[in-house]
Amino acid sequence: MQKIIYFLLSIFVSSVFVYCGNADQAIAATSLTTASVTENNVNPTGLIAYTRNDEEIRVIDSAGGNDKQLWTHPDAKEPFGIFDLAWRPDGKELAFSSGHENMVSLYHADLYGIRPDGSGLRKITNTPAYNNLKDYKKGTVTITLKNLQYSFQTAQSSTGIFTVYVIGAEMPQQILLAPGATKTIVFNNVADFGDHAQPVVAMYGQIRWIMPGTDVVAGKNTKAPDFLISGDGYEYFGAFRPVWNADGSQISYRDGMCLVKTIPAKPGIGIQFNSLFGKNGPTGSCYWDWGPTPALSKQVLYYADGTEDNSGFFMRQEGESAKSPELLYLNPDGTYDVEWLPDGSGFLYSKNYYREDYRRVCNIFHYDIASRKHVQVTNLQDGYARQFSISPSGKWIVYEKSQIDEDKPDDLDFISTDLWIISTDGTGDRLLVKNGMAPSWSK
Repeated sequence: MQKIIYFLLSIFVSSVFVYCGNADQAIAATSLTTASVTENNVNPTGLIAYTRNDEEIRVIDSAGGNDKQLWTHPDAKEPFGIFDLAWRPDGKELAFSSGHENMVSLYHADLYGIRPDGSGLRKITNTPAYNNLKDYKKGTVTITLKNLQYSFQTAQSSTGIFTVYVIGAEMPQQILLAPGATKTIVFNNVADFGDHAQPVVAMYGQIRWIMPGTDVVAGKNTKAPDFLISGDGYEYFGAFRPVWNADGSQISYRDGMCLVKTIPAKPGIGIQFNSLFGKNGPTGSCYWDWGPTPALSKQVLYYADGTEDNSGFFMRQEGESAKSPELLYLNPDGTYDVEWLPDGSGFLYSKNYYREDYRRVCNIFHYDIASRKHVQVTNLQDGYARQFSISPSGKWIVYEKSQIDEDKPDDLDFISTDLWIISTDGTGDRLLVKNGMAPSWSK
């Protein structure tokens, strides 16, 4: 397995180059809790979790009843709202991506975990949580920022207004730094996370610039290396689309460039990760899934979007760099999602393509590995089947059905998204709930 490396180092280098029981009463949480999670008395609910308006997580049973809010936060608002959800395989915790703490994090959005009853909220990426900074000794960091962008350039940094944050600081600072200007600022009360550098991030809306930072020393003032702001920065730089491995010990996620990383489900302090695909993996894979059975637990199914001759679904062992991936199915059309069937016999995927009348549609398909055949599951003519989740039995699918603006069909301007349920044999298609996205079906 690839050696764990600090995330800040990688950034520096890259810049150079359908039937369930009722749920327990849900609790709406609005702040991060610090209590340790005791799982002996946590029971999976069989509920479907989903997001609404990027602002809340809700749960509902497969018959459309017991629809409740599980979690929300006042700062979870587009474009820093709630993105994706994934139940742990045993159904005892839900991982989700949220940007509600983006102003005090290296990431646009981080991964969090929460119990089925809404308790036990914890931060997973970029620990410790902001609410836990009070538990650390504090130091001071002085940093000089230089805006190297020219005023006539169109990159975001030419505007000169930035929010700057040293990881572990009490608060971010907003500065006006015109192109070509230099400014020094001081951060007091910065938590000392130990003997390693704590990064610094400069933000302009959804764009971020990163530097490795400095080792904060409690009780002392540390001068960080100069922060040179140039270029276009990184858009949507964060942790999106959580995917658990079979035993729930690891979580993988992608960043805005669809580079897939994996971290322990209960990581230590700091910013660290492994590459899920190893050194020679795909340069970008937005859709993947870990094998669901013991025999497939180290296998990763993924969609690689390349040329017309090599775009498709592949399988490779996690972290494997020496061997070539196994080609399962060439698919030159776009893909919105992919997920193993629970028994590992095949997988489902949503495919974006043009019909014979040149109308663009998206439907869900089933690929059987043994026969190497695929069949269409949904048959939408007036909507797009996008993200989906398979029931634990493997017999049902909950999926997003999105309507587009008919006046702009090629722009994929979605005007509404609802959740529907259909059997894996393509029968019984029915509406589950209006105005829902990013479904995940619990054990």
